Amino acid sequence: PLQSTRFLSQGETDTGKTSQKVRNMLDSFRTFLGREIAQLRLSFQRKPPIAVNRVLCSGKNILVCLPEKVNVADILGLLKVELKPQNIFVLTENTCESVYFPSGVRVFSLSESGLGFLYLPRRGLIKEIRKQGIDIAIDLHWQFCLPSAYMCAYSGADLRIGFYSPKANGFFNFEYYGRAGPPEVYCELIRLLKEISSSNRNGVPAFS
Repeated sequence: PLQSTRFLSQGETDTGKTSQKVRNMLDSFRTFLGREIAQLRLSFQRKPPIAVNRVLCSGKNILVCLPEKVNVADILGLLKVELKPQNIFVLTENTCESVYFPSGVRVFSLSESGLGFLYLPRRGLIKEIRKQGIDIAIDLHWQFCLPSAYMCAYSGADLRIGFYSPKANGFFNFEYYGRAGPPEVYCELIRLLKEISSSNRNGVPAFS
C-alpha cells in the first residue's frame, strides 16, 4: 500500500507539471497573438515625428506604468523633481493598500479582470485614461509587458517611452537601452529625460 501511495503521488505530480506546461504554452500563445494584433493595429496609426525635447518641456500630464515591485515614492518623487509635470497618473498591477502613493497622484488599477483574452486592456480603461489628456506615457517595465505597452500606445500621448525590446516595435516612439537593471535604470532614464528637456529651455534646436 505504501508503494502504491508513492506511485500515485508521483503520478499526480507529473500530471500537475504537464498541466502547468500546457497553461504556460497557452499563455505564451495568447500573449504572442495579442502582441501581433496590437502591432498590426498600431501600424495603421503611424504618427509624424515629434520634437522630443519640446514635448518633455511642455508636457503637463504624465502617465507612468509601474511594475509590481518598485519603490513608488522614489520613482514618482524623482519624476516630480526632474520633469515637473502638473499631473501624474499611475497605472499599476499592485493593488495592495499598503503601497503609498503621493497625494495628487491618480491611480488606475491594471488587474486581470481589466484584460481581454489576449491580455490587452479593455476599452473602458483605455477610454478613462485617454480622457485625462496624457502628454507623456512612460512604461517602466524592464521586461516587455504587453498590457502596459499597449496602454502607453493607446493613451493618446505624443511621447511614449519604454525600454528597448525586440517585442516593443510600434508601441513606443522613444526607447531607452539601459545597461543597468532596476532600480538603477529608472533613475538613468528619468535623468536622461531631464537633460533632453533642459536642452529646449537652453535654446538648443529641437530634434525628433
